[in-house]
Amino acid sequence: MKKLLCVFLPAFVLLAACKKDPKPVEPGTELPGKIPSDPKARPVGEPIGPGIVAMVTPAGATITSADGSFKLRIPVGAVNANTDILVQEVKNTAPGAVGRSFELQPHGTVFQKPVTLEFSWEGHESWVNIPEALGVAWQDEKNFWRLTKAPVIDKVKKTVSVQTTHFSNWALLQWLQLEPVATTVKAGGQAQLTVKSYIPLSGDDLLTPLVPADGQDIALGEGKPLPGSFIRSWAVGGVGKVQGNGGQGTYSAPATVQKPEIANVTATLKDRKQQLMVVSTVTVIPEGISFKVDGGPWIHFPAHSGPDDEGFEMSGFGDDGYFAIAWPGGTGSRSWNKDNTIALVYSNTKTGRNYESVFYEEALGRFVPAGGSLNVVELGAKGEYISGNFTMSGGGVFTDNDREPISKSTIQGYFYVRHDL
Repeated sequence: MKKLLCVFLPAFVLLAACKKDPKPVEPGTELPGKIPSDPKARPVGEPIGPGIVAMVTPAGATITSADGSFKLRIPVGAVNANTDILVQEVKNTAPGAVGRSFELQPHGTVFQKPVTLEFSWEGHESWVNIPEALGVAWQDEKNFWRLTKAPVIDKVKKTVSVQTTHFSNWALLQWLQLEPVATTVKAGGQAQLTVKSYIPLSGDDLLTPLVPADGQDIALGEGKPLPGSFIRSWAVGGVGKVQGNGGQGTYSAPATVQKPEIANVTATLKDRKQQLMVVSTVTVIPEGISFKVDGGPWIHFPAHSGPDDEGFEMSGFGDDGYFAIAWPGGTGSRSWNKDNTIALVYSNTKTGRNYESVFYEEALGRFVPAGGSLNVVELGAKGEYISGNFTMSGGGVFTDNDREPISKSTIQGYFYVRHDL
């Protein structure tokens, strides 16, 4: 089976802290009334990419993340002397996470004036159904996430801002949402959906957090289904149907689809001030491998999958050629590489072009991996199924056996393939 992949991909190409919490209160003791779930500690997020180090003077400064999704504004007089500040993106481990999370160092830094943290949800619009339910949380020294009070939400600029006088890990989240916010199901399959709240409820007003009597920031847990008294109705826009039961719903996909289809499942909520809706995007996929090249139409190949001496492969043939993915095995998200472990190839026999998850960088004089990743959600035993999705950006486009790429390409897709080899 490995030989099939290697026909199109030569081996040298395809295979080519401490945190300061001012006067912390033990989680669970500061929350009046019934809480949605017991507060729970969560792991500290692993670093993502290089951090930004900047020297801040008493004159103040603004530090912006590389993608512009986060800004740290330090006013004049916030520090008494020149201070090195680190802004490091980390995996967002906050309950109800939306978008980015950042570690701010040095931990324990106390500013003379409040600094402003501004998060953007641009690019995550499909996740944000109720902007008023957005918030910013920080992780205390016991790794509990705590929701800050009085966020400033700008719906036009799509930003949420808070002020603080201390550094920690900070994250953007949505404390009222339909989970999972996005999911994938096979044709004929089902998805369980839950409207969750991560904060204490305040009467019949869903958008007014119940602030603890002692004024502490709210410690967050895993969330629980919203009581049925807050649910007005369930509906589906697109294929399939949904059956609601209070704050929980069961989405049922159609028995067959010819290409990936989108269903937007909506739960309409009851609120004494306004009508609110939360949405989950469900992608229904057929058996096999489905993908788009450079945003074009869906291409679908019947496919098979199984292990070999080096890991797993899945491969499929169709009228337009051959598609294959190789990875070491197991589930989870992995970036493409050129070391014979994680790779993608699509050979279009009609055009004579091969698309690969590597690109030759002339300036470096070597092949480099494309952007994007392979995400294996399910890895069933033999006779069961392997499912997930993938994205590839900046991969090489080659003609025949010419190893000089003629351009770059983007491919995205899904797979639901029987483990039968």
